Amino acid sequence: MFHLVLNLVLSASLFRAVLLSIIVFLLAKLFLFKSYSLPLPPGPFGVPILGFLPFLGKDIHLTLTDLSTKYGPIYQIFLGSKRVVVINDAKIIKEAFRLPAFSGRPDTELTRILQGYGIVNTDGALWKEQRAFLHSVLRKLGAKSVTLGRDCLEHKIRSQVRELLNDLSNTNGQSVRLRPFLACAVSNVIGSLLMSMTFKSSDNKFRRIIELMEEGFRLFAVAMPVNFFPLLRYMPLVSYAYEKMKANREETSHYFTEIVDEHRKSLCENNVRDFVDAYLVQHERIKQSGQPSFFSEKQLIQVMNDIFSAGLENVTSTVEWAVLFLMLNPDVQRKVYDEIELVIGTEREPELADLESMPYTEATFWEVLRRSNIVALGNAHCTLDDSTLAGFSIPATTHILPNLYAINMSPDLWENPENFVPERFLQNGQVCKPDYFIPFSVGRRMCLGDVLTKMEVFLFLTSLLQKFSLQIPDQEKPPQVASIVSASMSPKPFKVCLVPRCL
Repeated sequence: MFHLVLNLVLSASLFRAVLLSIIVFLLAKLFLFKSYSLPLPPGPFGVPILGFLPFLGKDIHLTLTDLSTKYGPIYQIFLGSKRVVVINDAKIIKEAFRLPAFSGRPDTELTRILQGYGIVNTDGALWKEQRAFLHSVLRKLGAKSVTLGRDCLEHKIRSQVRELLNDLSNTNGQSVRLRPFLACAVSNVIGSLLMSMTFKSSDNKFRRIIELMEEGFRLFAVAMPVNFFPLLRYMPLVSYAYEKMKANREETSHYFTEIVDEHRKSLCENNVRDFVDAYLVQHERIKQSGQPSFFSEKQLIQVMNDIFSAGLENVTSTVEWAVLFLMLNPDVQRKVYDEIELVIGTEREPELADLESMPYTEATFWEVLRRSNIVALGNAHCTLDDSTLAGFSIPATTHILPNLYAINMSPDLWENPENFVPERFLQNGQVCKPDYFIPFSVGRRMCLGDVLTKMEVFLFLTSLLQKFSLQIPDQEKPPQVASIVSASMSPKPFKVCLVPRCL
């Protein structure tokens, strides 16, 4: 009898909880659909409470692209109770992201792990101040190439290129997974820029940080639904991903804190070695002046996290995709190598100055970015005020999601978009990028690392091709052009034979 009563009580409690959730959801809908001067964007209906969340599927970028064929270049969906406007057109993305009202970042369960620090997921006065400083420092560190020789950014990259080629020469033409080698080299470029540190792949602590960074991108895809329906964090799989992201962030932050402490001990205002030095010097100046500021050690640590993780993933995946496409398209690989022979030769190392004389190689770089869709969905923005866009009302706090995949793979914009064709970026022998191609996004929040990414990919890729032919391993099927869906799109694991060229 007791169990029966208990079950009835629990059932009644559950019913009341569900009923209350539905009432809250309907009230939220009523509030969200208030009167606007212009219509709201069209879009599909969802289900109560969850909205369209159950229908996103694993490949979210494909689902959102399919919806654009029915609802047009701009439409809205509800994920939980949150309004998300998806933009599938480059012109509309440019219009939106150049407006101050669209420069916010969503406040979500996952961004709260960062406690309001960093550069990628912040907005407002903090973001403006920190981004301006970061842009200034990166420009100064990158501009040393003319006057300071060994300290220049190009020198740092080329030094890691040599280390990479030396490690790969020991593979003796056997099939290898390139990503671990690339991740180490790319991390060392970022490490030297951020904190004047490089590491060997045998360094366990360094390898651990790389693993945590790469794992974070994979976990994001699993934990993402909690941003729109927080109760999902109590589901075992989502809960694990969410808690693991928190733990990983704490571990990487502890690692960077130790590095900052060491920098502080040897800090010299007249000899700024790297980004950490520049930040500590500026922080001290601001403290002495007494002016209000967002500079702090916690902010520095999260900016280091942001730069390291984004730089590691973007460059490593871009080079890896380039190797995959060139291995699968030997005619393209031959044309790039012919240009290397013509402009650089086989004796000296590639230099950044060579790029302007190598249009086919640059076109190949842009085609890698287009076809790989490393950033299939750009970072979400959030409207800070009620606004309008493309003839529609866009309420404040709306999430704005740029669907770059829909642009990169549109048959209306690209002939046979599934094919890898660098020539689509050439016109009369010169590089020609269409206005609708925006792989680094646009506007106030466009990627700060666009120039650095291009520099690194050019030097790593041309140096690889100068020394090795990229071939499909014997007795193996050609790898598929398939992605690991996470916060970014890296290729599924594959092996390549690096056959030394007969020079």
